[in-house]
Amino acid sequence: PKRTPVVAGCSVLYFLMAQPLRITLAGGAEGKAVAAAVALAFVGFAVAALGDLQKSLTKAIRGSDHLVTGGIFRFLRHPNYTGEVFGWTASTVAAFCTGGAPVGLVAAALGWVGIMFVLAGEASIGLEKKQKDKYGGTPEYESWVKRSWAGPMFDPKGGN
Repeated sequence: PKRTPVVAGCSVLYFLMAQPLRITLAGGAEGKAVAAAVALAFVGFAVAALGDLQKSLTKAIRGSDHLVTGGIFRFLRHPNYTGEVFGWTASTVAAFCTGGAPVGLVAAALGWVGIMFVLAGEASIGLEKKQKDKYGGTPEYESWVKRSWAGPMFDPKGGN
């Protein structure tokens, strides 16, 4: 009962996030713009998966407190979130390039806004703070922050 609103909210978000796929498939997924958007979506999700795999393997070998700064993390501090942002954005673009009923496109846009709030807002801001609290002040962390990109971020609470 206490978790019902969270579960219901997540269910609605997932339903809305799947709308671009339904629109793109129903529209025949034809045209160069749609093909490019679908390809970029796959690339984004592949980056996210690669980031997860690399982080899991590195921490399994070097320990859970190890700061992962090599490989894809050399360029992206949060490849999972960054990849997902690009993946969900490209998927939504594919749906809009395909067309479809206005209500479906509105649902797709709402799903995109919802997942951006989660990924670029709450999740990445929280991870930036967590990493700074844990590793901040160390030469490795400070160097990594200067040379890598945190990905698209906004603070929904208006803080820094």
